Amino acid sequence: MQAAQNKQPFFVAYDMPGMAIGVAGNSAGKLYTVQSQGEGAAATVTSGDCPSELRVAGSGRVTCFAPGDMGSMGAGHTAVPSDIPNPHAMPKVK
Repeated sequence: MQAAQNKQPFFVAYDMPGMAIGVAGNSAGKLYTVQSQGEGAAATVTSGDCPSELRVAGSGRVTCFAPGDMGSMGAGHTAVPSDIPNPHAMPKVK
């Protein structure tokens, strides 16, 4: 978060079951998001500008998606495949 505030280049990536998602920023303060799903030749990768401000989600992960919108990075694209539980929508363990 400090790197983004200070406009220093950074990246954060998270590996989750069936997918990886990341956020990066450059020295101009521009934020980007990247996501991959699947493995090997069947993997799909999408990327684009961050749709919202950088923040720390309730999960503790750094994200640039608004609460409740893990991201629509293109028409018809959903960030979490229907057969994988969305870790951001799961109840918190107390």
